[in-house]
Amino acid sequence: MADLWEIEILSIQVNQFALASHFFGGLWALIQAKYSTLGFDFPEYAIVHFNKYFKMKPEVTALKVPQ
Repeated sequence: MADLWEIEILSIQVNQFALASHFFGGLWALIQAKYSTLGFDFPEYAIVHFNKYFKMKPEVTALKVPQ
């Protein structure tokens, strides 16, 4: 069974990858907005993801692995 230290590390990693996912989702949407022929609102999708990224960035970057 995982101890609390391993769970804390996993939680930090999950939050870091979620942050990266929002950033790359925003970038992907900007590229799609320029090149896609689909009738989808890619700029709005990018805004949503970048807003999530910038909202959670300070909290996630402050997370420290327990010693």
